[in-house]
Amino acid sequence: MLPSDLSGGMRRRVSIARALVTRPPIVFYDSPTAGLDPITSQTIISLILRLRDTYGVTALLATHRLQDGFAMANFRFDPQTKKVLRDGSPGSQTAKTHFLVLRDGRIYFEGTPDELMHSEDRYLQRFLI
Repeated sequence: MLPSDLSGGMRRRVSIARALVTRPPIVFYDSPTAGLDPITSQTIISLILRLRDTYGVTALLATHRLQDGFAMANFRFDPQTKKVLRDGSPGSQTAKTHFLVLRDGRIYFEGTPDELMHSEDRYLQRFLI
């Protein structure tokens, strides 16, 4: 049980830390930034990037926030500088990111971030505007 006086962001960081104690190869994050302020959301995504890029933990992220998915696709954590860097940085080895969009309980779209961004599908475009 977590103390009730912890902030939402702190509770999420503690939950992520507890899940990683056993060093799992894959972690499923269910809306890890829902309801958090932008700075705390960025902190959580940076933590997920750090775990992915430092320890090789595969991150599966279920979210309604496309910016979280695109952050996972476009940024990486550099263990040497201990900074989050934009993809394409010198020496970049960004993990491959794949998007699945569900609609009515079925996979509606499956593809790369670039394929999603350039899709002409009207349903997908509503989320990208």
